[in-house]
Amino acid sequence: MTLKNYFLLSLQITIYFLPISLIAGSLIVNINIIAIILLGYTYLIIYNLKLYLDVKNYLLITFFLFVILSSVINSNIIGFENILKSIFLLKFLLIYLLIDTLIYNNKLSVKIFCNVCLLFVTLISLDLFLQFFYGKNILGYEPWEGRITGIFGSEAIAGGYIQKFLIFSLISIFTFSKIRNFKIDVFEVLLLSTIILASFIASNRMSFIIVLSSVLFIILFYKILRKKLLISLILLLPISIYLFQVDYQINKKLTVFKDRVNKLSIQAKEHINEDNKIVDSAQRTDHGKIYLTVIKSFSENKLIGNGLKSFRFKCSKFKSDKTACSSHPHNYHLEILHDSGIIGFSLLSLFVILFLFQKYKNLRFSNLKYLDKIIISLLVLNFLIEVFPLKSTGSLFSTWTGTILWTSIAFANFGNNKRNEF
Repeated sequence: MTLKNYFLLSLQITIYFLPISLIAGSLIVNINIIAIILLGYTYLIIYNLKLYLDVKNYLLITFFLFVILSSVINSNIIGFENILKSIFLLKFLLIYLLIDTLIYNNKLSVKIFCNVCLLFVTLISLDLFLQFFYGKNILGYEPWEGRITGIFGSEAIAGGYIQKFLIFSLISIFTFSKIRNFKIDVFEVLLLSTIILASFIASNRMSFIIVLSSVLFIILFYKILRKKLLISLILLLPISIYLFQVDYQINKKLTVFKDRVNKLSIQAKEHINEDNKIVDSAQRTDHGKIYLTVIKSFSENKLIGNGLKSFRFKCSKFKSDKTACSSHPHNYHLEILHDSGIIGFSLLSLFVILFLFQKYKNLRFSNLKYLDKIIISLLVLNFLIEVFPLKSTGSLFSTWTGTILWTSIAFANFGNNKRNEF
């Protein structure tokens, strides 16, 4: 193996390692990101590879720089520490541009990354089963305050991990299905059933709803996985009903969610009957109160925003019975608006529009293979799920969420490469 190949292999391994490092915590994730950036940009310099920069990528660069500018202007609100954090956000930009460039030059395999995702989503799922049925997971962790968290200990993010890497895992299964000529394989059905059921028992309601919605969408529009997913859901239906009836925590979390939905529906109908218009009843929920606070805080500095992580500093100013405070707005769109204003939101929106237009051209006009087009469409679906505006989210600028999101967007650039190979 030549030095060049050895260097590239080391870089590829650090990128493929990302789904693993996300299990180990923020410290390991940051160490991994630093290793990727150092190896990656050294590789580009040594072997004279230029960053892949198009209009959408220049917009993204401008957005990240504007977040820093907004943070500096609002230093009296967020403090010097958060100005430094806004600069450190460039790690997401550097990761995105690096992966995009490597994909463009056919130096990174989407297939291998998807296989790694499938492996660790499966392991996380099995670990959740062990904790749920045995009382302890593989490391001896018991449920945290009655919540099934698996290897994540005191953080109830196992369901989120499964949800965020679900599409990548399905792509891996899809490629196996293509090789096997669309035949139903018992192992693949069991694998799909394991992942979906693990999402059901994990302590993340919203993540399970997104997983279920994604599965139903794929059943409707993707023939290649339709039979396997349908069989998996049929197998899981009686199991899910039984667990709902006998397990207190599952019953509680789903019942509470159903009651909240019913309450909002009744409130909306009452407002329609009384005022002949819909009033925002969502403000009466926990997240609704946070969103209302975000809007009030954003209105004070609409153009450039309030700077990175400013919501935690400003929300107390608007606290009342109808509002609430939190460390972040719990919605990507509101967080971008609040922290970077209309200018930052517009820059990122233009990036998204150009990104989707580029994917449309890949699917509509390119000579890509059928397999590649299915993969691209699934990656775009994963992106749309992540940025769907009507759902609660983590912080776009946190290490865990930000790493997953920007890595996912970067891999969705598959199809832009010089030679369309998977």
